[in-house]
Amino acid sequence: LNSVGLVLFVINFLSQVLVYFLLPDLAPNNSDEASDQDDKESEWSKMLRFICTIPHIGIPFLTIFTFNFNWQFIETALAPASADALGWSPVEVSYVLGAMAILVFLGMTSVHKLSQMGVTDFTLLCYGLMANALGYLLLYSSWQRDASVAAFVVPVFISAGSFAFLGAPNRSLFSKSVDAAPELSGLEGTMQALLSMASSVGGFTAPSVVAHYCLRTPAMVDVSSDAREFTPVALLSPALGFIIFVANMFVGEPEEKVATMTESDEERMCHEDGGMNGVEIMDEATPLNGDRRKSDGDSPLKSIDKMHKSRRRSLLETSYVRGSCTLGPSSEVDIFNTET
Repeated sequence: LNSVGLVLFVINFLSQVLVYFLLPDLAPNNSDEASDQDDKESEWSKMLRFICTIPHIGIPFLTIFTFNFNWQFIETALAPASADALGWSPVEVSYVLGAMAILVFLGMTSVHKLSQMGVTDFTLLCYGLMANALGYLLLYSSWQRDASVAAFVVPVFISAGSFAFLGAPNRSLFSKSVDAAPELSGLEGTMQALLSMASSVGGFTAPSVVAHYCLRTPAMVDVSSDAREFTPVALLSPALGFIIFVANMFVGEPEEKVATMTESDEERMCHEDGGMNGVEIMDEATPLNGDRRKSDGDSPLKSIDKMHKSRRRSLLETSYVRGSCTLGPSSEVDIFNTET
């Protein structure tokens, strides 16, 4: 009885049920079908053009493909290679895979803490790529028949520790690059879905590639001169990580989209801030009010002369300068002249 398979089946089935009943339906689109089809075709061509021509958008696709491909590389190769080299049973293999899960969790925690400390996503990604390339290079060179247990598990642990640095930082950089492209406005969700599809491609192509072209059978290990469990094709995994690292260093960190504020926005925010802080924006057209709030510090006005003096003092204490809010006299000009 495949108990693991049953557990996965139940989890996937429950996920589909929850999505079906809890995910809200989208509003129907009543536009013309022919025009919609033309728009969709233009959108797909636009996204493909950006993926192929903009390095900061195209490289994350290779990164997430490598991330999932290399993850499946270990899961596919560990059981047969360790059985031939160390005589391991599924129990020992499960120990190593369980330790990998713990290392991935610790890596995700480290990424979160380092990001809070100010380390950029670009730096985290570059570290992950180099660590991943190093781990898989050791994987190829040290997985030999009759090797020690440490020679088998250390490269696996190095590789597992790098996966967290390839996931979130890569998707964060991709999101920034897509957001910085005005032509892709409204297509952010589709671009994220395409990125996830690239990860899935790496996941379902790795098992067949590794099993057919990277792993050696026990008979092939017997006749080989180096007694390695892998063929030279297995160097594809570290090569992918190293190539993507070089590509990222060549194109550099993507620029973030900087939001700008117009003068009208500044004026509106200034008026809103003044209202929230209890400050009344006053000018010569503002009517005099003898019944103002006591919080303004005014005493009851009893004569026209006192009203003019109070009016002048209020205007000097509260002034409005275009583009900013200040609480101080903007000039020393006499606004009211009570002398005739």
